[in-house]
Amino acid sequence: MILDTSVIAKWFLEETDTEIALLIRDDYVSGKIDIEIPDLLLYELANVLRYKGFSAKEIGDAIKSIFSMDFLIITPTETLMRMAAEISKMCNITIYDAVYVAVGKSFGTQIITADKKLYENAKQYNVILLSQYEVH
Repeated sequence: MILDTSVIAKWFLEETDTEIALLIRDDYVSGKIDIEIPDLLLYELANVLRYKGFSAKEIGDAIKSIFSMDFLIITPTETLMRMAAEISKMCNITIYDAVYVAVGKSFGTQIITADKKLYENAKQYNVILLSQYEVH
């Protein structure tokens, strides 16, 4: 499964549906699910935490914890970026959001998001809203 930044940020922030996001993390740690992320998530997560008032050290520690989880981190390819551009135009979403959808499509897996606009515009691509996710 693909998690976007809106989900992984909840691992570090107290927000609506944080408990579901943490259960997904626990399912990954226990080996019940696989998670892949685009490298874009690392930049977005650091930026979210910066604007939520985290110190540089806290941001570094959060990013370190993501690396320590040994996710498969997907770097962009020409094919992936072309797919993201097509999805972006078709679904009227940002290229950033379309990258997550393109990675999910290329892996044939679901994308979990807490972003209701992304969900509404791209649900035909197996995008699932975090609040509707059924924990394993």
